Amino acid sequence: MKTKNLFAVFGLIFMLLAVVACGEQPVETTATAVPPASSESEAEPTATRPNQSGVTILADGSVVAVHPVLAVSFTASGRLLELAVQPGDEVAAGDLLATLDDAALLDAATNAELQVAQSELNLAQAQIELDRLVNWEPDETAVALAEANLAAAQAQLENAQVSDAAAGNSVTSANVSVAQAERQLADAQEAYDTAFDPGREWELGDPFRKQLLENERDAATRNLQFAEENLRVARANYSLAAAGLNNDTALNAQASVVSAEQALEQAQKPPTAEQIETAQLNVSQAELSLQQSQLSLVQAQDAVQDAQLTAPTAGTVLSVEVAEGAMVGAGSPIITLLDTTQLEFHTNNLSERDLARVEAGQPVQVTLKAYPNDVIEGSVVRIGTQATGTVGDAAVFPVIVSISSSELDIRPGMTGRAEIAGE
Repeated sequence: MKTKNLFAVFGLIFMLLAVVACGEQPVETTATAVPPASSESEAEPTATRPNQSGVTILADGSVVAVHPVLAVSFTASGRLLELAVQPGDEVAAGDLLATLDDAALLDAATNAELQVAQSELNLAQAQIELDRLVNWEPDETAVALAEANLAAAQAQLENAQVSDAAAGNSVTSANVSVAQAERQLADAQEAYDTAFDPGREWELGDPFRKQLLENERDAATRNLQFAEENLRVARANYSLAAAGLNNDTALNAQASVVSAEQALEQAQKPPTAEQIETAQLNVSQAELSLQQSQLSLVQAQDAVQDAQLTAPTAGTVLSVEVAEGAMVGAGSPIITLLDTTQLEFHTNNLSERDLARVEAGQPVQVTLKAYPNDVIEGSVVRIGTQATGTVGDAAVFPVIVSISSSELDIRPGMTGRAEIAGE
């Protein structure tokens, strides 16, 4: 019994000594380093190695382009006139890749430009007329000029009338003769009608009156014939006189007077509401015509632009699908581009056991097999949401690493190793 108690006391003393010893010396914790998988052997889960500031996680992977392969095509159809690139060429965004035959399109664009210029001129003229009517004020200079023109036209008319009057004396005389002959004929006709009045037939029963009536009737008949012949002669003379008279001078002068009167009235008369409304309508129509012309020009210019295929982004030409001279359709792939300006490094064997130590923003150093002596700086962008496989009993998740720009010729598909500074 005493022996058992003694053993218990010695055990308690040993445990106390051990506790004291542990309190005096700190415990150091480091991650176990596992050799990473090599390209010649089966992939292993990512290894970790001790680091004074934490843990370094190693993972193999490859360079991947951020943007997928891009097939570039025309938005219009036509004959391929020229190819400006070939496979392997590096292009910048906006560089010319290919051109369609655009001769007809250029002609259409030129015609559209001319139409726009004409529409602008029409609008300017319509606006000037509208402004003139809306802001109308009597133009003293224009009124004075119109009055002077009217006075001159009236003077010319008077001169022309005097000239025509002098030249028309024979016509006037002939006209007077016609009038006289017409009066004589009227008188002769009246005497004839009186002589042959049926109411006077009773006079034939009286021998004395009969002789008188017969004499009167003979004289009336002769006088009527003479008057008719005299009128015909007078009218013929008048026609001859009128045919020899040229009164175009007076007619032209009269037209000039009318024109001058209208000009003076126009200079003094303000525009009407209907005239202003018509001018406003003309301006609106000119504006609409200009808009239509501008739209046609934009469409024509777009068509010319569509005949030139430019690189939507920087990259490398992977392939050219057609040859010069071929007919291509809108939307048919012409050139395939790969944007190599934005690259990432994707790991392929990082174990799920290390995910807890990886988060976005952590610094990463990437070493590619093509450049084993060059370190490329980067940082963790994100961790893949789905495992890409397993290594041993652990799943592996891709870690996407952005890599900084470098003077190295880095190409998608290059392989290497990433060192992630884990927490």
